[in-house]
Amino acid sequence: MSIIPQAALTTVQIVSGLAASAKNAVDLAKGTSNNELKGALSELYDSVLGVKARVLELDEENRGLKTRLAQREEIEGPDAKFGYFHFKSKPHEPLCPKCFQSVPSKAVNMGPRDQRAGGIMRFCPVCNFTVTEEVRQQEQREQSIYHGPDGWMR
Repeated sequence: MSIIPQAALTTVQIVSGLAASAKNAVDLAKGTSNNELKGALSELYDSVLGVKARVLELDEENRGLKTRLAQREEIEGPDAKFGYFHFKSKPHEPLCPKCFQSVPSKAVNMGPRDQRAGGIMRFCPVCNFTVTEEVRQQEQREQSIYHGPDGWMR
């Protein structure tokens, strides 16, 4: 029996101790002629091994979620202008809002600013999400002038 207080043990340690105890009981039962007892202890041992495997899976998943949560705490956003997210340590390297908000979330950097016919844009290399950061001056003037319902005739 362990002298470590239960509160200090991890779930994996508790289940491992339980598995060792069940294995010990199965080994002791091998010396008896009671087949019913042997069968019951064998089932118990198999069940404990199944629980141990599941606890290990959950422990691994928990570690992964903690890592993702720690990463999310390092990210700010979305900004009001373009909806970008970014790492606190890299405020001038925006993350793709579409990828970041997808399930599962991915921290993908937007591509560099690129001069195109429509203005200055950024593209996500993963999902092709596009953001126009600056509209070309000529297009801005054309968009801001209202020509009315028959403006195309002028």
